[in-house]
Order: sequence, then C-alpha cells, then structure tokens
Amino acid sequence: MNQDNDKSRIGGEDVQKRMPTKEKEQKNGYFNYPLAFILCLSVTIVTLCVVGVLILSAKANPVSTFIWATVIYVLAVASIVSAIGIFGRSVARHETILHRFDKMLDSMVFPYIITNKNGIIVKYNSAARSLFEKKLIPFMPNISEVLPFLTPEIIKASVRERVELQQKTGEVEGETRYIIAQSTETIIGDAKKTADPTKGAYYLTTLVDITDEKNRLVTVAKRLENETVAVGRVEIDDLKAFSLSSGISEKEASDKVRDILTDWTLHQKGLIYEPETRKFIIMIPHSSLAACIKEKFPLLDTIREAVSTKEDELTISMGISATGETLSERLRNADVAFEQRKGGNKAIINTAGELTFFGRDRRRQGTQGGAEYRRIGHTLRRLINESGNVLIMGHRLPDYDSIGSAIGVAKLAAELRKDWHIVIDDQSNENFACLTEDIRARAEYEGAFIGEAEALKMARSNTLLIVTDVNAASKMESPELYRIIREVTGGKTVIIDHHEKNENTAPSDFEYIDASASSASEIISGVLELSLLRSKLTSEEATILLAGIMLDTKNFTQYAGTKTYAAAEYLSRASGSAEKAKRFFEADFETFSAEYTLGSSLTLLSSGRIAICSGRGPSDETKAKIVIGRVADRLLQMKGVLASVVIAENNGRINASARSNNNIVNCTELLAGLGGGNFNNAGASSSEMSPSEFLSIVKDNINRFMNEQLDGGSSEKTED
Repeated sequence: MNQDNDKSRIGGEDVQKRMPTKEKEQKNGYFNYPLAFILCLSVTIVTLCVVGVLILSAKANPVSTFIWATVIYVLAVASIVSAIGIFGRSVARHETILHRFDKMLDSMVFPYIITNKNGIIVKYNSAARSLFEKKLIPFMPNISEVLPFLTPEIIKASVRERVELQQKTGEVEGETRYIIAQSTETIIGDAKKTADPTKGAYYLTTLVDITDEKNRLVTVAKRLENETVAVGRVEIDDLKAFSLSSGISEKEASDKVRDILTDWTLHQKGLIYEPETRKFIIMIPHSSLAACIKEKFPLLDTIREAVSTKEDELTISMGISATGETLSERLRNADVAFEQRKGGNKAIINTAGELTFFGRDRRRQGTQGGAEYRRIGHTLRRLINESGNVLIMGHRLPDYDSIGSAIGVAKLAAELRKDWHIVIDDQSNENFACLTEDIRARAEYEGAFIGEAEALKMARSNTLLIVTDVNAASKMESPELYRIIREVTGGKTVIIDHHEKNENTAPSDFEYIDASASSASEIISGVLELSLLRSKLTSEEATILLAGIMLDTKNFTQYAGTKTYAAAEYLSRASGSAEKAKRFFEADFETFSAEYTLGSSLTLLSSGRIAICSGRGPSDETKAKIVIGRVADRLLQMKGVLASVVIAENNGRINASARSNNNIVNCTELLAGLGGGNFNNAGASSSEMSPSEFLSIVKDNINRFMNEQLDGGSSEKTED
C-alpha cells in the first residue's frame, strides 16, 4: 500500500469509503486479469518450446505430442485461472471486512485514537479530529502535537484506570472542556516470533466529553449551597451587668444590637425572628455562612465597637448549624453550639458535630453564681457517690491554682468518704513542694499524692476522674490516664476550668468551663461553700485555695469580680491566711536574679506599645515560667505599654509569656504558631528553635497584628 493510501487511512478519510459499494467491487474485482494473462502467456511459450523440441528430436509422434501438449496446456491454464480467481475472492473479502471495520470505527460517537508506544498517531476517527487544536494534521503526528493535554504517559496510565483531563477550548475565555480518557493496550506479533511489548505495543484510546455533566454537577452544588439554610441562635451577653456598669439602659443597648443584627441578616439574604425579648433566631443561606466563616465573623466586632463604652463591652454570642435533615434538628444543633459560649463574644459553628469557634475573649464580667455553684456541687456529689474511687489532677507543671483547686475537689470527695488521690507525677516540682509542705504533714493527706504509674493501676470501670484548671487533654498532668479512663476502662470524667473552651477541649461526662471566672480555685471555693455539709475547710486548705486565686488575679489586680471577692471572703472565714499565701510568691535568689536579668533586656516595639524582653532564664522550667510571668506582668505597669512578651532560654529550651490587661492586644496572636492561651494571657515553649528564630517569629507576629488590627493595615513595621 503506497504512502497516499496510508495518509487517507490515517485521517479516517479513506477514498474507498466515499465510493458506492458496487463501484468499489468493480474496482477491486474478484479476478486479476493482468496476472492471468502473463501466467497463461508464460505457459503457452513453455508449451510451444517443449513441443518444438520433441518434434525436432524426431523421437516422438507429432500428432500424439500435439494432443498431449494441448491437454497439459489446457489443464495448466485452467489451474492458473482457478487459483487466481480463488485468491482474488479471498483478498476482496478481506478488504471488504477491513473496510467495514474502519467504517464502523469511524462512525463511533466517542472519539478514538490509535497510537504506538511513542505516542505516534496511527489512526483516529472524525469525532477525535473535532478535538484537535490544529486543523492541518501532519503525517503520523505525535499525540501531544494535536492534543496538548494528552501525552503518551497519560495514555499508558489510562490503561489501568480512567483519567480525567481538562482542555482549554479557547472559544470563551476561561472555558474548559472536561474529558475522560481510557485506553486498551494491544501487543502485535506473529506466529513465528514472540510478541515484543517494547516494539509492538499499540493503544486504542477513547475520549468521553463529560463537560455537560460536570457543569450540571457544579450547578447543582451551587444551588444546594444557596438553598441550604443555616439556623442560628443569638443572645446578648450579660446585658443587665453592662447596663449597670455603663449607664446605658438595657432597652437602648438591646435596640442597637437588634438593628445591627437585623441589617446584617438581611444583607446575608436571611430571616431574623425574636421569639423572646432580646433573644433571636436567624436563618441564612449556607453560602452566606461560608462567607462569614471565611471572614471570621466580623459581626462580633461590629456590635462590640458600636455599642460598647470605655467602661465596659457589650457583646453577643451565636450558635449556628447547617447540619440536620430538618430545621428543628438544625436548631437543636445550633443550641448545642450555643451552649459552649462560655465567656461570650463568640460565634460557634456546628458542622457535622464538630465545633468551630470565632471571636476573642470578652472583658470578664463578675456575677453572683450561687444557684450555678449549687447545681455544680449537686452534680459533683452525685457523680462522686456513684463512683468506686476518685482521681483528681490538674495540668502539667502545676501552679498554685491547679494544686489548690485539686485539693478543694479532694475535700468534697473526702466528705463523701470515697477513696481519692491527687495525681502529680513530678512531686519535686517547686510549686508543689512549697504549697503542700504543711498540708502533707496532716494525717488525712498521707499517701494522697501519687504519680502517673500508680494512678494508672487504680483506674477501673467505676473510677471518676476530675480534671481542674485545664480542658485540653494534651496539657493535663497525665494525658494517658485521661485516655485510659475515657476509652479503656469506661470510667467517667469531669472537667472544671476557667480557660476559654476551644476545638482542643477534651470531651467529658460533665464539664463546667467559665471563662468569666478568675481561676479554678474561685470556682471550687464557690462550690465548696454550698456543698460541704458535714465538714469544713482547714486553715491549710483554705490558704492553698486563696493562693490559687491570688496567682491568677495578680493579687486581686486583674480579672477579680464579685464572685472572686465572695470566694476570698469564704476562704478568709475558713481561716485562710492571705499573709501566709503571699509568702508562697516570694522569690529565691536565682529567681530574683533571673527576673532582674530579663528585665534589663527591655526593648520597646511598635512606637512603645509593646514591651519585649529576651535572655537566659533559670535552669528549672517551673522557675522559668514563674520568672517570665512576673516580668511580663511588671512590664504592663509601664505607661503606654499595651502588651508585653518575655522570652527566656536555658538548656536548649525556650519559654515565653505574653500578657495584656486592656482587651486591645490579643496575646494569642503575638505567639501565633508557637503556643496558645487566651486574649490577655498566652504562653509558648520550644526546644527545636534557636532563641533568634523564636524571637524573629514573635516580632513578625507583632508587626502583623499591630499593622493589621490597630494601625488600619499600615505597612509600617515596628522597630527592632
């Protein structure tokens, strides 16, 4: 077959395909006349030569020789004609079958392309040609020349599984065609030689355009997103307390919030309903909820900035859910999110049972908690009575608040005559040794403090684990003990804490997390006042609880509210000694020296609004944390300083503390990527960075926060 015929077949435009069937049969025929003529002429010449030789030799009878020669000649010609006829019919039938197969492939709706192992196109149909980006096709082109999105490697990969491809059509800017490619590999060989896959591999690739289906799916997804309704519950936080402190009437404040919330809901193309005074139900499209999540709910700041005064802040709390088959289920899921609003100024999104928190910790408001503490005490008494033994623990490297609140819980378990122990793995911890020196001498506390290994042996199916002053499992004194009781033995867990609840909060059978409380010791003191029925706090126990409150309130200078002073009054009546508690905070020579050294490295950043210290700290990590906390608190006393960051390094480990007391600078942002905490108090530690790397990240965080949050997006950097 010549090159021209090859070209016609490669393009799927065979000349024979355009001819009528009868005309093609006449052209091909079933008999090769030229070949028959040549063969018959050859037989004639050979026969005449043989007859002539025989007659000339005079050895044969001319007549008989002529007769035999004629018979042989006729038989030879007949054989030649028959053979050529049979062969011609076979060839014609084969050509007809090939032509019909080609015609069948070319008429396929789906584009197909046959390539060799190098991607050279051997054949394709007209449907495939419509996809080619080049109109003039060279002879035997590579597949990538006409379909840039398809390569030999993709073709080989599509033998194993379908491959989805994208083709830029060029007809409309940005328009894309989506195509599914799937190939079949064929190895060509013959009967004499084993097929060589490296030489004889050919691929039949079919291309299916799924653009319409893809666009329909996108359209349906967008429609579902727009038509799916998210349901939320919204309430104003501590409206009465705000009215008392600010002088703004409750009606005036709530009206402002209502107007802003209504405008926001309408802007989100949603609905708002007020079933009770100052309590709202909202419904917004899921697409609007997604946009709010992306923007981190600026509505919270809008309301806080519009209504708050210099004396106090007014905030809202929101619980929203788009999960649930019915609106009532979504409202229940929104209620689940809303109940986790401790501290206020939060938007909590419930997505498939997972809670996502937005908003920062609001200014702490103190309210009387008698009824609430009575309810907590009743629940604790019931859970302790139902348990076989009680294990109590705080956070790793316990401070006075962690130890004091644990001892307070132990007092309640002791009154109910349950077997109880406080888990502190490192009892050489200076805070523990200093705080419990007197109380460990009492008979009832003999053997009360145990390590992790001993606690794990006590864990049973009826064990109650009570965790205080921490709500993240990773920060507990023994994360393994929590896991064993929660997942292995099937015991119950309780969490009582004053730190902000977030996505890392560990699940429990009962929890009380009040971010408006100054400390865990404050909560436990309030509970004990209403729950101890047959016993009273000893002087040592009351003093330890008082030390816990003094630690977290900086000697009643921060976060102290009416509940804080009420707890302190109760502890004082129980013979708690503030003078003795104050001695727990006295610094030894190493601590005092480290405080002085760190303080002398003071640098002011961001036009004097951020104070930062960095240097070497005590070798003991517990002392290091005490030192950086004290220095950070002292720096806040400087005029014009909004926040402080103190970084101490020793023995290859870095500890840092960030503090603010004005609800302006977010400390978690200053230590972003390094640690965590709440708005006014955050901490971080690392043993994998150098001090210069750690300090560089902190400075970058300060630049970003101050420029974006306080300076209106100014590109001016803080000075080093």
